[in-house]
Amino acid sequence: MTTDGPTPTTDWEAAIFDFLEAPIPDAVLDYGAKTVTDVLGATVAGSAVEPYARAWDTVDVPSGSATVIGTDRTTNPVQAATLNGTVAIVQEVEEGHNTGGHVGSGIVAGGLAMAEHADADGETLVESCVRAYELCTRLEEAIFAMKARINEAVPWLVRDPHATWTTVGPAVAAILCTDPEPETVRETFRLAANRAVVSMEDPYEEGPPSRNVTAGASAGVGITMAQLAQAGIPGSGAVMQTVYDPFEDILPDGFTSLFADLGSEWAIAQNYFKPYPSCRYTHAPVDALQEIDGEIRPEEVERIVVDTYANAADMAHTTPETLTGAKFSIPYVLARTIHSGTPTLEDFEPDAIADSAVQALANSVVVRASEGFDAAFPDDWGARVTVEFTDGSSKSGERPYPRGDYRDPLSDEEFDDRLESLLAYGLPAGSRETAVDVVRSPREYRAREIGSALRMDS
Repeated sequence: MTTDGPTPTTDWEAAIFDFLEAPIPDAVLDYGAKTVTDVLGATVAGSAVEPYARAWDTVDVPSGSATVIGTDRTTNPVQAATLNGTVAIVQEVEEGHNTGGHVGSGIVAGGLAMAEHADADGETLVESCVRAYELCTRLEEAIFAMKARINEAVPWLVRDPHATWTTVGPAVAAILCTDPEPETVRETFRLAANRAVVSMEDPYEEGPPSRNVTAGASAGVGITMAQLAQAGIPGSGAVMQTVYDPFEDILPDGFTSLFADLGSEWAIAQNYFKPYPSCRYTHAPVDALQEIDGEIRPEEVERIVVDTYANAADMAHTTPETLTGAKFSIPYVLARTIHSGTPTLEDFEPDAIADSAVQALANSVVVRASEGFDAAFPDDWGARVTVEFTDGSSKSGERPYPRGDYRDPLSDEEFDDRLESLLAYGLPAGSRETAVDVVRSPREYRAREIGSALRMDS
């Protein structure tokens, strides 16, 4: 058990403290590098979306060496993490984990901002993000288990914990990029674990900007906790027990069990990368639709029935009006897929969303919860799609989990093509070649070189 620095108050905190100094296998660092690559590409694509593109060019920020991705600006780490953490999730194309939600976006936003500030190398950045990822997937698995109970009491609380609940990820990644003393790392973890940033809205219909900014705020708070720990502010050991002890009764195997395999089982090796820029709850329906043999003509469709797990059944609204609303709409995403093929970033721009033919087809989609798919969730995120035609016939397709899952990963070529499309969406042609080379291999460059490659030419 760790003895230096703050004394662990629980067995699970002791396991975390020990893990923060344990070695990381090189193969796991490769997973970490790919995760950093993925989030940076998503952040570039998100930076081009209004109102963020315009706001990030004009918002008053202090001077500093941390990049505001997709602009020609730099600022201090807190502001950079806040802005980059916001746009990292805008396009709904960043990586995630079946049981841990979307933890990578805040981790990479916080890690890069502080790594640039400290002039750290890319190897340090990637290693820091891996350590933070392992902690956050486990914390968020517990938080998702608690979410339903909280919402029964206060319906708006933690409605959308996407990259918002735990500030631990950006805080730990940030502090590890500064070559700190071990006790500073431990205090950073504890300070960040003492607080959370929660979302108070349902993003499925209204969409941005509040939901996205909440994720950015979480990353900024994480950086602040890291800086406070550096300055000598301690976290509260008592809070670690008061806040987290109740998880022992909520989880089937207890909360402490989540951390027993730190350093031997690697959650980051089981994350997913999205082939489509929409909420992952829409992905299994798209994949199931594409399992159906033959061309589906919109004018021949009478009705489309989607059977899936209960969480995804919330994505049933048929007439989204915003980019985020469309990305969280199974009816829109399916209708757009039938009309245009595999969903792309452009399919969620205002003119595409307003397409009357697509809207008409979306109105024919019925989404319903299925006991079978619900029982398999969250290990599997499956769906069955049945297309009923005007001639009375029907065809069905089914997927147990989406493409891009660690059990059905994207090929290297698909991942590279996807990265190039994300960077092309947010960077001018003259910047893309360098950006692709740097972002594809973050372990080989210094953090400031990575940041520079993701800025517009002044």
